[in-house]
Amino acid sequence: MTYFSAQGHTRRVAERIAQDIGGDTFEVVPTQVYSDDNLDYNDDTSRVSKEYQDQSLRDVSLRQTTPDGWSDYDTVLVGYPIWWGDYAWPITHFASDNDFTGKKVIPFCTSIASGLGSSAKNLATVAGTGDWQDGQRFGENLSESDVDGWVKGLDL
Repeated sequence: MTYFSAQGHTRRVAERIAQDIGGDTFEVVPTQVYSDDNLDYNDDTSRVSKEYQDQSLRDVSLRQTTPDGWSDYDTVLVGYPIWWGDYAWPITHFASDNDFTGKKVIPFCTSIASGLGSSAKNLATVAGTGDWQDGQRFGENLSESDVDGWVKGLDL
């Protein structure tokens, strides 16, 4: 279970999934963590707004890119928030810097308004390897039973 969570929503879902499946978690943490002010997409001068406007700023380095024991995992769940209709770019280096060959990858995202859209397919393209499955989007008012029901339907 790998996830990037900017404001805790994705973390909440990831922790529930990990609890349901008895899995490990790996949090993708940017070297320069996002503050609440950095995440204000309504402010054109905020970090995420500047990164959105200038794609060259989206190369977000991570404290650690590869989870310990990576080669031992055959199924990986990848969680992220939706930013401007796509995956949040801090998850990019996790996808691009790891080899997913022989791994089933199940993406999930959190979003207040946007759907999954093409975010999972775009992330699979960045990864370049792995058997990427259809993803799942969780909204802001999700319950633990919403997560539990999705997990029960997974082919793990």
